[in-house]
Order: sequence, then structure tokens, then C-alpha cells
Amino acid sequence: MLPPLFFSVRMPTLMALLWHKLFAENARSGLPHRGPMSIIIFRLDAMGDVVLTTPLFRELKRAFPKSRCTVVVRSAFRPLLVTNPHIDEILTPPEVKLSHLPQRVRNLISAMLLYWRSLRGRRFDIAISPRWDVDEDLATMLCLLTKATERVGYTEKASPVKQRLNRGFDAAFSIRLPAGPVRHEVIRNLVVLEALGGTVQDSNLELRLTERDRDFATRLLANLPVSTRLIALGIGAQSVGRRWPLQRYAECVNRLAQQMSVQPIIVCSAGESEPALELAKLLNCGPIILSGSPLRETCAVLEHCDLFLGNDSGSAHLAAAMGCRTIVISRHPRDGDPNHSNSPLRFGPYCKTARVLQPATGVDNCTGGCHVAEPHCIMAVSVDEVFAAARKILGSKPVIPHAEKAKRQVLLNFHPVSFNNHSLFLHSQRRWAAAREGSALGGGAGKADASLRSS
Repeated sequence: MLPPLFFSVRMPTLMALLWHKLFAENARSGLPHRGPMSIIIFRLDAMGDVVLTTPLFRELKRAFPKSRCTVVVRSAFRPLLVTNPHIDEILTPPEVKLSHLPQRVRNLISAMLLYWRSLRGRRFDIAISPRWDVDEDLATMLCLLTKATERVGYTEKASPVKQRLNRGFDAAFSIRLPAGPVRHEVIRNLVVLEALGGTVQDSNLELRLTERDRDFATRLLANLPVSTRLIALGIGAQSVGRRWPLQRYAECVNRLAQQMSVQPIIVCSAGESEPALELAKLLNCGPIILSGSPLRETCAVLEHCDLFLGNDSGSAHLAAAMGCRTIVISRHPRDGDPNHSNSPLRFGPYCKTARVLQPATGVDNCTGGCHVAEPHCIMAVSVDEVFAAARKILGSKPVIPHAEKAKRQVLLNFHPVSFNNHSLFLHSQRRWAAAREGSALGGGAGKADASLRSS
């Protein structure tokens, strides 16, 4: 039986390739050159992938200062890029609200609508798909439909799975990047620039915040004592098997609270408000819950935090981008496949101070990586190990008043942009107390933790 990706991704891409061969012009741009160019980058995968691509946006603009850079991302992640001075235009695929259709069919319709509404009739010099893994989001097809004279992407031979599911995609790219050695995704993204004749000068992540974003965080944390250690807890993850149990998070934080003054800040999506309230009931100190809050406001709070402690998820990459010391609990065993999609060698936090805690080896039959849907190999990471790592980081970090942090950060990285007003409801101490008594989950308190919308 043919896999779903054959009909929703591979077949449409091969049809686009045939169309390109029959009707598109084959002129070459003669790279490298430094003149005005139009560049489009397709980054239609997860939030972490978008964050890890921010160095490429900056370095492309540095290498080709007269170029116009268009980035295509999912609408949920657009707020992370609208303040980026290296991006000239952001396009987002329209949402297809045909719930009776499979998600992959909706993705295909969305991609075609994006082409018809925003790309048809336009011409780009360079189209880029920086994804090393299997293309599941039709980025290769869209690169072809742009009629770009240069199309850059990683070879279908990057991995056995990609070679099987994306067979034939190599023909879509005029510049095919070799798989290369095992390395972090930030470096793999920047290989695109080198293939275009540019030189990488800075590989740091870059997310720009506004004065309003930082003012939100300053007001939220203004009344906390100077000596309080802010610990962000990233309890969510794309798959259940990558989530460390809430009881273990609570035990770790409660043990830290016995040795120092801590303020837990639970960071999660709007759909994870119930687990956040469940964790709140297990904690001995009242947490702040940011459930589905605007992404840049969440980043502004993470910028103040002394530690991010969480699962392998997009929020960990947000914390790393904001310079927060980061501990990630990973289910991927240390002796597992280094090119696995859960491998910290590829997707670990990209910042100066980061630690990834992993099981030493796969549990039961998990060789190469954990294959169980429920928390499995990740259970081998103990509370003692996480507590020791967190205690070491918090004990070595000097205390800086939160107001002073805000002053420094505004001066160093302020990029003014105007946005509409929005609302955010926080999990207050009163709601936390109610949650501990078991009442918060039944009434309106659970709903009151979610932001009404993204900025």
C-alpha cells in the first residue's frame, strides 16, 4: 500500500517537476553575485525549525544586502518574524477549514491557494528549502512553482527515509546540498548561504522583541523579590513520548524551592492548559501560567528567566534564542542514531549555556531512537539527575534584579514596531490556590489562562 505522503506530497511534487520541465524557463542566474536579488525561503515545518533558521535570514541579508527576502511560514509563527529587520516580506498559507478532509489533503489545498494568491505571476531569483529531513510540507513543490532560476535544497539521499518518501525530488533543485556529516540544524541551514557563495559571520539565533513585549514582562515580574530565581517550565511537546511526567517536574521544583526562593513560570500552548493546572496543584509555590500567550510576550518573559527546564520542544528553542540558560529532558538515548529527528546533536538548544539530559541507552527494543508513543525511554532520566543539573546552573548564576534586566535588554536589542492591543490572562496566586483545592479545573479559571489571540 502506498504511504499517504505519496498522494499528498510526492505525487504533487513530481507533477510540478513535470510542469517545470515543460513550461518553465531554464535560465541560470550565474551565482554568486552581489546585485539586487529576490530570495524566497520556505520554512513550513515546526516552530523550532523556524527559530533555528533565523541566522540564515540575517546572513543572507549580510551577504546580499540589496536582496529582497521573502519567507513563507505557518501563520502561527508569523509573530516571531514580523520584527525581523532582515526579512522584507512574510507569506503564510491560508487556513483550510474543511474538517472532513484529511490534514494532508488540507495542507495540499493550502499550498496551492498560497501559490495562486501570492506566488503566481511573480519571479524569484532564488528559492530555498533548507529542510534536511523528509519534505512533508510541499516546500519542494512550491520551490518549483516559483519559477526561480536557482533552487536550493538538500538531496533526497540525506537519509534512507527521505530517499524512499522523497524519491525524485533531487531533480527539483539546481543546487543540491549533500547530506554532510552530523551537525546542528543551525549549521545545516547556514550551508545554504555557503552554497550561494556567501560567508557565515555569525550563527547566533535572533528573535527581536518590541517595547510592548518587554513592558508586559516587566510589569508581570515587577513585584517579585530580587533574590527570586525564575524557572520556566516547558511541559509541552509535539508528541506524548517526549513529555517528562508532571509529577517529576513538580518534585524537582519543590526540592529547589526548599533551598532557594523560586518562581515557577509554566509555558505551554493553549491546548495544554489542563496539564498546566494539574502541575500547579502539585507545586508548593504558586506558579505563573502562560498558556497560549503571544509568542513574543512569552519570549520577553523567558528573557528574564534564570533557567528554562523543559521537554524537547519549540519553547526550548525560544528560551535559547533569548539567552536563557536551558535544560532539556530528551527521550533520545545517548547511544542512539545521531541523525534521528530527536537527536540533540541536531536539535539541541543553540545557546551558550545548555544541557540536554538523556537516557544512557534505549529501553527494551528502542534501538537508534525511542519508538514508543507514550513516555518510555524518557522515564530513564531521573529527578535526581535533573535536580542536580538545575541546582548547579542556578547556584552559579548571579542575581540580577528583574528591572535591571529589562533596562539592559531594551538597550541592547530594541526594535520598535507598532501592533494592535491584545489581552492576556494569567494564572494568579488566587487561581493557583483554587486549583490546589480542586476547583479551578471545573470552572472558568482554566479558560482564563489562555491568551485571546496571537499578536
